[in-house]
Amino acid sequence: MVHIPIVSRLSFGDYRSIILTFIILGIETCFRLIAYLIPGTILDAGKALVEKIFPWVVTDHMSARAPHLENAANVQEMLRFWNYPVQEHLVKTQDNYLLGVHRITHGRERISAKGLVPDPPKDIVKLLRQNGVPLAAETKEAYVNKQRQRNKRDQEEDLEADLDNKIRKNTKEGDYIKPVVLLYHGFMMCSEVWLCNLDEERNLAFVLAEAGYDVWLGNARGNKYSLKHMFLKPHENKFWEFSMDELALFDMPDTVDYILNRTGAPSLVYIGFSQGTAQAFASLSINPDLNDKISLFIALAPATTPPGLENGLVNSVVKAAPNVIYLLLGRKTPLTAALFWQNLLHPTTYAAMIDLAVKFLFGWRCRSMSLVQKAVSYQHLYSFTSVRILVHWFQIIRTQIFQMYDDVQPRVPYLSSTRSHCPHPFPTNQISTPIAIFYGQNDTLVDIQALLSDLPEVVGAWEVPAYEHLDFLWAEGLDKQVFPHILELLESHSFNGHISTDKEKKRVVKRMASNGTGTLLRETRTLVHELEGNDDFDDEDGGNSTAISAMNTPNRSPLVERHSFVSSRRSHSSSRLATHSFIEAQEHHHQGE
Repeated sequence: MVHIPIVSRLSFGDYRSIILTFIILGIETCFRLIAYLIPGTILDAGKALVEKIFPWVVTDHMSARAPHLENAANVQEMLRFWNYPVQEHLVKTQDNYLLGVHRITHGRERISAKGLVPDPPKDIVKLLRQNGVPLAAETKEAYVNKQRQRNKRDQEEDLEADLDNKIRKNTKEGDYIKPVVLLYHGFMMCSEVWLCNLDEERNLAFVLAEAGYDVWLGNARGNKYSLKHMFLKPHENKFWEFSMDELALFDMPDTVDYILNRTGAPSLVYIGFSQGTAQAFASLSINPDLNDKISLFIALAPATTPPGLENGLVNSVVKAAPNVIYLLLGRKTPLTAALFWQNLLHPTTYAAMIDLAVKFLFGWRCRSMSLVQKAVSYQHLYSFTSVRILVHWFQIIRTQIFQMYDDVQPRVPYLSSTRSHCPHPFPTNQISTPIAIFYGQNDTLVDIQALLSDLPEVVGAWEVPAYEHLDFLWAEGLDKQVFPHILELLESHSFNGHISTDKEKKRVVKRMASNGTGTLLRETRTLVHELEGNDDFDDEDGGNSTAISAMNTPNRSPLVERHSFVSSRRSHSSSRLATHSFIEAQEHHHQGE
């Protein structure tokens, strides 16, 4: 194969593909310039014509919601439409980026004669009831009733022992601390993607809020909610000089630290989608302390070493040297034209264009989403990121190694740069946080065997039949095929609210363990026994260590479980992490004595 030095690893065929790519981008630019010159009245008439060709089904309750959601400008408007509370927080990273983070503090409420009372959607209540998950109000009411039975002296002593100075200064004594969940979006996305589904019970953030979790929605640097730096401006190239390395080194750990400091919780559960999983794998692998702060990592459509793209034209660009990609896309943010076409075209037309694009690039058919759902969701699909992150992904695809960004250009243009140096792979086998994986049967971006081979034992890996990549955000049936398993995992691995007395601690540790396997239960009891020196810690079930598969739980849809639910080695690690906050409090309490 003959190589052309100026474009590095490309053959003559690849060189032709690069030229064709330049031509396509040039044609798109010409169309965009022409569209700028078309009067607005003509564009409005075109949209009206599209509405006649693809009319909304007005009798469908989902269609009544669609215009509100597709026209919502931001997270605040989306949550106001759904009647959920929202807070916006700013996280300052160690390298001076400001990240917008959204918080859903509690479930939906309505005004009554008694004041504000919980008003959870009926479908979410049904989903939680079917899976044995108490509503947020029930969980807090049980806690309040217990608190009333205790005197003030016990409250003060137990509060000090439990939280061990972890609560923020403005937290009042006896406050109920909810278990915390952080949701993180994928590549070229923002936190809006978690709020787009037309049915409440298919929005994971709402299900978790109604189940009593303190829900946070993260945003990566550079997207519409994190387009700020203390000293740099977005029009400067230096603002965009970040790859996934910076997301792993700064964005994720700084966001987690902020949330834990703000809430007073000892740990949180992290749920990532696509690149949101990649940054978590990277961050946990290079930050040992972060593993103690995340009690469970749930990876939806995990992407670490994508096998490549379906289209040969794009694969030629993937193989090109970084300078070629920077020449094509610039040094700032890629695909900014997407926002132009999104604003210009009718949502149904834009959705059809996105369907064609993902089929061209990845071979996805998006059949698990309705046309109305696509029209809404795709309006919130795109947000800014850096070209360098795209280059970073191309490097990973080319080498098939989940590695840090390779800054070194090849010394000899037609040879791989790995001849002169070795880019650092992320040491994902060093992760100690429990990991649960959900991936689609038809997802061309997930190589599950390669991923599992790079990880320590995982809590579980579930294949969802017929699912593709985006289905984990917006597919019909999420509430039946995926969410029940997530709720079960959260129940067994998350920090379970504010725990006060030693007796309550042991009871909660016991309850958390019982949701896993008998092995986890036995090892947790042993751990508590050793820490407390308690000789009469009862073993009600005789230490039965029979593994319990999540697949055999009633009301669970059939998934294909590709890995053991809990291994004996992993269960011991999980038990230590799940009881971390309780152990710390116990040690502090004994030291005080």
